[in-house]
Amino acid sequence: MLDELHRPAMPYKFKFKFSGCANDCVNAIQRCDFAIIGTWRDDIQVDQKEVNDQVVNMCPTRALSLNDDDTLDIDNGSCVRCMHCINVMTKALAPGKERGATVLVGGKRSLKIGDLMGTVIVPFMRLETDEDYEKLRQLGEDCIEFFAENALEHERTGEMIERIGLVNFLEGLGIDVEPNMVNSPRTSNYVRIDGDGWDAEVEKWNRGRKSA
Repeated sequence: MLDELHRPAMPYKFKFKFSGCANDCVNAIQRCDFAIIGTWRDDIQVDQKEVNDQVVNMCPTRALSLNDDDTLDIDNGSCVRCMHCINVMTKALAPGKERGATVLVGGKRSLKIGDLMGTVIVPFMRLETDEDYEKLRQLGEDCIEFFAENALEHERTGEMIERIGLVNFLEGLGIDVEPNMVNSPRTSNYVRIDGDGWDAEVEKWNRGRKSA
């Protein structure tokens, strides 16, 4: 029994890390197989009295701008939760009230194919009730089981995903693919939509977001 707890029969180690916000001070994204990062889903809260123009030009996605009356305007759809503006203006800005966690899988240091950053598999997960935490626990358990069954000897989760492909990993966990999981955009502008066309795909994606 003790051997099962201390040295479970898996191809290699499987690490969990938790960060309360996207600053990720514990380097969960870079240094663990299963990262859980605190986040929010609604709009950033703004205290206009504390707004500073210096932050506007530092936003990596240009989501911040000043109105004619010097109040701050935020394009929340372009916000990537990098935390820069909130870190600089701790009194002026605060995360939204609809809070939860982002789950990333596959981060690691060195070994076979070098350093890997974690890949987003759940962009937003509520963590308010016992049922929410049970879903998170079940997801972690499913990841470990998939890893134990499909990884090669001395292979980390990120290396396994690189070998079998992210789509196969997500299918194994029963998770739908969505844009937040894309590591980088494709270089070809060719797009193919199967089935009922583009509008049907957009409607399907919007339904998934509302049910999350």
